[in-house]
Amino acid sequence: MKKVILVIICLSFMICSNVYGVKQELKGVKIVLDAGHGGFDNGTMDYGYKEDDINLEIVLKLKEVLKKEGAKVYLTRDGDYDMTKRNHHYSKQDDMYLRVKKIDRFKADYLISIHQNASGNKSAWGSQVFYYYRSTKGNELAKDINQSLKEVTHSSKPVSGCGFRVLRATKTLGVLIECGFMSNWNECGQLRNKAYQEKLCIKIKEGLVRYHQKDLRNKKKEVKKVLE
Repeated sequence: MKKVILVIICLSFMICSNVYGVKQELKGVKIVLDAGHGGFDNGTMDYGYKEDDINLEIVLKLKEVLKKEGAKVYLTRDGDYDMTKRNHHYSKQDDMYLRVKKIDRFKADYLISIHQNASGNKSAWGSQVFYYYRSTKGNELAKDINQSLKEVTHSSKPVSGCGFRVLRATKTLGVLIECGFMSNWNECGQLRNKAYQEKLCIKIKEGLVRYHQKDLRNKKKEVKKVLE
């Protein structure tokens, strides 16, 4: 009888492990999240809303989504301030210099910088993912994130190489994501919506996981070739 009970307990444990066990796809991976702008630098402002506020809202949600996958997440900012933290004489140059230094100080595997777009053409819309134009890996990471992200944003914009300082001057592999156009009334409403922000974060995470898993497989192949 005791053996029967023991078997039942073991089977129950195995079933529960299969049902409730969650594989953390980014376990131990270090990721820096950069909420663009902040403090005196509001970024774009449309319909009474500020880009830096929306950037931070999305970053804080993305942080929780990534942590559930086992990632170690660091933020360049967690409040409404720029990197200088001065209350006078704002300097974009100083802000970016300190932002880059802070990002590399974490010695992370990935960087994701969150922004919102704007245009004089009020009908312009859609997300877009940027990478440093000299980075082959950045290009691949951008493509994977864009592939997932457009499932929500339905954007037709391709990934784009750039020389943005936050990507160019950092040693960390990263992308800059323009989640949408705040200058577009309908898209601005979406970007402010908490549920929509959550969907964006999930898709960004899925794209990052896709790239990371491919990168791990490639590294294993390289090691195997060396050993052979």
